[in-house]
Amino acid sequence: MSKAPGHPLSEYEWLVPTLQPPTSSQQHLRQISQDGKQKIMSQIGAIMFRLSQLRIEKLGSLFQDDNDDYVVGECLSPSFVWQDRDSLKAVDRGPFDNERAYLKSLISVYVSHVHELPLTPHAFFAPIPDVSEYASWARYKAATTRWNDFVSVGQKIDHSKNRFAYCMAGQLMDDMIPSMCDTASDTTGEGFPLGHTDLHPGNIYVDENLNVTCIIDWGSASSVPLAELLTTPGMPNSTFLPEASLTAAFRGGFERASGHGQLSGGMWERVDMQWHLQRLLRMLSIRDYHHFEALYALVHRPDGGEHASADVPGLFSERGRRSENRRLLDELSEEDWSDEYVRKQERTAFGNPPPAQRLAVARKLTLVSEMNKGFVADRRLWQWIEKALEDFDVV
Repeated sequence: MSKAPGHPLSEYEWLVPTLQPPTSSQQHLRQISQDGKQKIMSQIGAIMFRLSQLRIEKLGSLFQDDNDDYVVGECLSPSFVWQDRDSLKAVDRGPFDNERAYLKSLISVYVSHVHELPLTPHAFFAPIPDVSEYASWARYKAATTRWNDFVSVGQKIDHSKNRFAYCMAGQLMDDMIPSMCDTASDTTGEGFPLGHTDLHPGNIYVDENLNVTCIIDWGSASSVPLAELLTTPGMPNSTFLPEASLTAAFRGGFERASGHGQLSGGMWERVDMQWHLQRLLRMLSIRDYHHFEALYALVHRPDGGEHASADVPGLFSERGRRSENRRLLDELSEEDWSDEYVRKQERTAFGNPPPAQRLAVARKLTLVSEMNKGFVADRRLWQWIEKALEDFDVV
């Protein structure tokens, strides 16, 4: 970093300021215009084209051998090693000969994480409230408090039912692999492009005129499928869905650098799939349910509509009724905590004495979630509860 010319992109206010806690000390960031953002994204797109020309015969990470030559070895990109995934045994990390094998292994690592590692704070059918969904900080905090109360009753996050939901997501993603693969890359023998795999504003340096001067931190550089390379970087971090204008600038920069215009063979559609897939597999997002819903719609397009949504709870319920999955749920249930331990954790979460109204709401929601197979605890629920409690107080 001391040798990098310019300054990191993380010094800029990339998002329009959202709600902030009343007592927060705002970090002073440089201002950047929409044109400036698009200029940077266009340059990053052009850099991705240059990387796309560096072809490697297999999918994996780069290592230096005893002769100072670089060789492709096992894949050490974030999806394989972050969040203690490097401790998982019996995981095939490659190198891989084709994209299908690579994606199957990524999903197997994801499922192994679900079985063996903590899931906090991920609850598949109860995505964490997003600050952008609320009109005031007070309403956002009320929603996050109710979310915490809900997942605390019964210790839902590490309960077998939640792990089972993530297992069903893994199975359904595995079914989608053929639609997400570029089969042409397996037959042309052109190899796979080099990817950074950890591209965020702290690793991108610019000068005062917003010209990209360098990209640092290539420690996890790996060859990746082209569709993964071309996913638009999230700003200010990878969990954010980029604005449409910034995605257009990024893709335009790639296409102008290539000199060939539009990519063929439905590549940009596969790129959109990869954007949601990678956020699911890395488990870095707070919106797993929404990413899965978007990915499934992109792959299957229910009812023929481009933006049609899927009945995700119905899909999971149907998959869960298979005999092998009923056995899987029984196996996962064997690892559940005892009722005594769960009650102890609940007392810790709510305090003693517990707030009566909050505990009552959380328990009633838990009962409803067990009775209703289509239950999803998202913003619609928290906003409805807020309105209902306001009406109750008025009465």
